[in-house]
Amino acid sequence: MEKAYGQKYIPIPDESAPLNALQIAVWLFAWLALVVDMMDWQLVTVSASSILAEFKFPKSVMGLVLGAPLLGVGIGGLLSGWLADKFGRVRVMVSCLTWYSIFTVAFARANSFETMLFLRIMAGIGLGAQWGVGHTLVAEIMPSRVRIMCSAVVQTGFAFGALLAAFAAKMIMPDYGWRPLFYLGAIGFILAIIAAAAIPEPEAWLQRRHEAQQGLVKLGDIRRLFSPELRRRTICSFGLVWFTTLAYWGGTGWIPNWLVAERGLDIVKSMNYLMFLNVGGVIGYLVFALIADRWGRKPPAYVALVASFIAILIFVSIKSTTALLLFAPVYAFITFPIFGMYGGYLSELFPTEIRGTAVNGIYNLARMTAFFAPSVMGAIAAVTSMTFSIGLTALLYLASIIPLAFLPETVKKGGIWAVAAKSGTGS
Repeated sequence: MEKAYGQKYIPIPDESAPLNALQIAVWLFAWLALVVDMMDWQLVTVSASSILAEFKFPKSVMGLVLGAPLLGVGIGGLLSGWLADKFGRVRVMVSCLTWYSIFTVAFARANSFETMLFLRIMAGIGLGAQWGVGHTLVAEIMPSRVRIMCSAVVQTGFAFGALLAAFAAKMIMPDYGWRPLFYLGAIGFILAIIAAAAIPEPEAWLQRRHEAQQGLVKLGDIRRLFSPELRRRTICSFGLVWFTTLAYWGGTGWIPNWLVAERGLDIVKSMNYLMFLNVGGVIGYLVFALIADRWGRKPPAYVALVASFIAILIFVSIKSTTALLLFAPVYAFITFPIFGMYGGYLSELFPTEIRGTAVNGIYNLARMTAFFAPSVMGAIAAVTSMTFSIGLTALLYLASIIPLAFLPETVKKGGIWAVAAKSGTGS
């Protein structure tokens, strides 16, 4: 469609109509973009042991390389959210895909710690920029009755991307080493070309742009995030995402190394573990989404956070490699789903004209400030053990309950988008 705005667009969703082909195609694009995003991110994680063996880095230094994208995501997230509100969701996503693909491919030629750190920070700018823009795009084209499900399906790209990275490492590294893995980053170029040619902007954003041109609203106004009406949502949303992000990136980046160094798995078996882990994560995302779209956002989130605390303590106490493999999908089923809620829930908390700024800014500022988490975990492991270090992250999931308690529920039982309708923060 192209009436009213002089260009093709994705119409505002009809709450009672079934999903159409264009909605599904954009949904698929956002998912594929996140698959490639997470694959690129996890390539360093799955190759960390081989990089350590080649360069003899201390674990704390390798932790900086593992955490380096987190520094870039804050920069990219804050900037791209504002750009997406100003210039469009799809245009910014295409730019993100192109950007991080360049620096991921270049990592294959890195020969020093400084070069690796620089390339991962630069890649992180694009990796972080994409997440919130993609979720914002999906939230604006999908009806509220399935918004968390749509967000969760996109978020399964995290698990599928990690699966793809682990599978590639299993197939490539034993015979060819770690460097060829990073040429897989070129997949992002292909996806960017297709998106630029085929995907229009959502009508919800085009409406706000039209209103901005008339002086009725201001796009990407960062100051509004701290206005009396939105201040609590901004601060508490950040706290919720920050605690869970510290927990995830502080421990997950070290899991492959931990499995090899302290649980006696070889590199192939540790990649098998990651594949089993992420299968459980995919199922967890979908089950959580079904519950959240039916019964509300906050109740299942409370359960997921407490269950994550328990799951991590069980996880680090397991010494049998067989038991570890069997528990892997259970662990991910419990600890991954909370991240599948963020795209839809944060989008519901903020109005369209600042939605990209809010969602991308909050999520990626949290990830940026988690930059030192893998290094801190590595330093703690050096004086205790990696088992103890990963176990500490359980406390962070409990801490995240506090900011969640101060955030509003955005749906009532049955999937009615009540708060958004009252406050005017809907699409």
